[in-house]
Amino acid sequence: MPAATVSAAQDAPSADDVADTSVDDSDSDTMTVALDKTATWRNGVKAHLSGFARGTSGEFAFPSGEDYLAFSVTVQNDSKSTLDLSMLSLSCTDGAEEVFDTDAGFDGTPSTHLLPGKSQTWKVACVFPKSAKDAQIEVTPSDTSASGWYRTAIFTGQVK
Repeated sequence: MPAATVSAAQDAPSADDVADTSVDDSDSDTMTVALDKTATWRNGVKAHLSGFARGTSGEFAFPSGEDYLAFSVTVQNDSKSTLDLSMLSLSCTDGAEEVFDTDAGFDGTPSTHLLPGKSQTWKVACVFPKSAKDAQIEVTPSDTSASGWYRTAIFTGQVK
C-alpha cells in the first residue's frame, strides 16, 4: 500500500477519505493504514486521524519548547460493546513523547467510556522535528467486555 502524504495544515477529512478505509481482515497483530484513511476493526470500531499541523510546545507544556506534529483522533464505536477510551493506546513515530499542553488542548486520551453508536474526537501532539517527514502513529483500542486488546492500527505516511 502506498503511504499517504498529508499537509501539516490539513483540514478535516473529506467524505471520500473517510469512506476509503482499511479493514481489519487478517489475523496478524497489526494493520497498516495511510495517514489520511480510516482504520476499521471487524466489530465496526473505527479510528481516523485528521487536522495535521506543526507547532512548538509552549512554556508550560510537557515537554516544553519542542517541535511537534498535532492531529485529531476520532474514534467511532459502531460495535455492540462500550469502549473505555482511557485504555486506548496511542504512540508516535519512533516512540516520540506525547506533548501535554492544556493551553493548546493537548490533554491526552479522554478518560471516558464510548457507548455503541457514539464517537469522540480529541487533539494529540507528539514531538516531531521540523525536518522530519515520515510519520507513524499507532492506535490500539481496548475492549473491556471480554475480547481484550484490538489489533494495532499503524497509521503511516509523509508529512509536508
